[in-house]
Amino acid sequence: MQIVKDDNNRLLNMDEASHLLGIKKSTLYDMVMRKRIAHVKVGRLTKFTLNDIQAYIDKNKVEPIRADINL
Repeated sequence: MQIVKDDNNRLLNMDEASHLLGIKKSTLYDMVMRKRIAHVKVGRLTKFTLNDIQAYIDKNKVEPIRADINL
């Protein structure tokens, strides 16, 4: 097991992660319960890495469609 001191692997708590995502903490708890976002359990605490948060954002990003409308 390797412990990396990279800032992207720093563990964020629920408050920090919900703030970064711009959602309520209760919404984040629900996402964790339904396994919709990667997380780390440290005892009974739930933690997230910045990589977890970025992966969730990337996975849920919706790209615009290009409409070819000839008017």
